[in-house]
Amino acid sequence: MSIRLSRLATGMLVVAAMVLMSGRCWAIRNGLGPSKDEWGLKYDVAVSDADGDKVTVVFTLLDEGRLKPFYSIDLVAFSQQTDNQGGRTYDVMTPIELKTTEDGKRTGQVQIRKEFVNRAKIRIITLMVDGKRQPSGGAFYDIPIGKFLNKTPAAASPLARQPNAAPSASKVTK
Repeated sequence: MSIRLSRLATGMLVVAAMVLMSGRCWAIRNGLGPSKDEWGLKYDVAVSDADGDKVTVVFTLLDEGRLKPFYSIDLVAFSQQTDNQGGRTYDVMTPIELKTTEDGKRTGQVQIRKEFVNRAKIRIITLMVDGKRQPSGGAFYDIPIGKFLNKTPAAASPLARQPNAAPSASKVTK
């Protein structure tokens, strides 16, 4: 039994296969280096002890700066070991969901184990920089969490104690 497809049907199958496979491809994102104004971002980060062996990281976004709009904001920590090609896996990858507070700020929080704090970063992924679309899947900007450990107040964040409450102003602002 022989099945013959028209040129249109064959073309449609090829296009459909390409579209379906493209969802499985990895995007290559370029890391953004330092800039004088830290890409115009304005944010607060508070790191406080939580119950047991965890810490709570509260991220408050005041202005997206030159990276708007954001594609995603995640808290990540890479493994210390590399694979045979030099790549690393994630020990932690948690999305930070921002919610608008009464004063118009957007804030979100996550908890991670203390053992990952020195390697943890808030990773902001964007498809646009300075209003221009970025090739190859976008760009990312990392905010290391470790630099906020000794600068935050010792008391636990009110947002950490009450999950639906708005965060208090942090002492660390960029």
